Amino acid sequence: MACRVHAWSFEMTDVRRAMRPKLMKHSSHSICSRLSRALVPLCVLVAGLAAARAETVENLEKSFSVKQGGQLVVDVDFGAIEIASQATDEVSIHVTRSVSRGAKADEEAFLKDRPVTISQDGDTVTIRSKAASKDSWSWKGRQRIEGRYVIAVPAKFNAQARTAGGAIAVREVDGEVKVNTSGGDIHVDGGGGSLNGNTSGGSVSVKSFRGPVTVNTSGGGVRIEGVAGPIHGSTSGGSVLASLPSISDSVKLTTSGGDVTLRVPADAAFDLDAATSGGSAGSDLPVTISGKKSDSRLKGPVNGGGKPVVLRSSGGDVWVKKI
Repeated sequence: MACRVHAWSFEMTDVRRAMRPKLMKHSSHSICSRLSRALVPLCVLVAGLAAARAETVENLEKSFSVKQGGQLVVDVDFGAIEIASQATDEVSIHVTRSVSRGAKADEEAFLKDRPVTISQDGDTVTIRSKAASKDSWSWKGRQRIEGRYVIAVPAKFNAQARTAGGAIAVREVDGEVKVNTSGGDIHVDGGGGSLNGNTSGGSVSVKSFRGPVTVNTSGGGVRIEGVAGPIHGSTSGGSVLASLPSISDSVKLTTSGGDVTLRVPADAAFDLDAATSGGSAGSDLPVTISGKKSDSRLKGPVNGGGKPVVLRSSGGDVWVKKI
């Protein structure tokens, strides 16, 4: 009886051993099938995302020999513009534009409709890109459009730049600088001559510029630092901050919707006229008040007087602070 039990146990063990590979094979096959079914939609999703990220990219490079004191003109429908000085008497241009609309033909058609033209007339270099058809801007599907114009010019060069959609940056350029964007920030760092900047939808920053500065924004703040020359900074929708080592010329800072702050050394001398319609006016520096004293108006010479400083706000405080 014991032998029969032992024999039965041996037989059952053999049966289990014989069945194990089949069970494992069946189990592995089942798992693989389930994984395959689960991975198919994932692969489709990844492929869809890759297709959505696909784009048509265009690159252009050109350079021109010019003389100091020449002129750069940039007028484009879209894209950021960066202008900086270099040691050589050349204008070097690198343009990158990309568009993603899902279909290669549509992307190429978009770029073809607004070709980039680069030309030279004497010491004037012109870059233009305008849409031949207004209808090409109409697009019902998803799209991404980017552009970047990187330009190096001689140290003494005039620059005129306009873009309908992008930021504009100018660095260490001496000359007459005029910049205008309908939808981006303006940054000017260093350089000299004269500066006129306007943006309809971004902030303005000017640092260490030597010469007259006139900047305006309809939708952001204005920040001016270390400028030597007449200053006129205004905004319709933000605050204005100016930090100056001295008042070497007239200053006018205005806003319709924020604070106006002027930071100067304690010994700065100027004639102050600060007023606000929606806040208070004050100064860390002593002001010899002329006329009626008011919390919203402060007028009089500072440290004996000097160049005129006008600060105005329709919806915030106006203040003179010590650096």
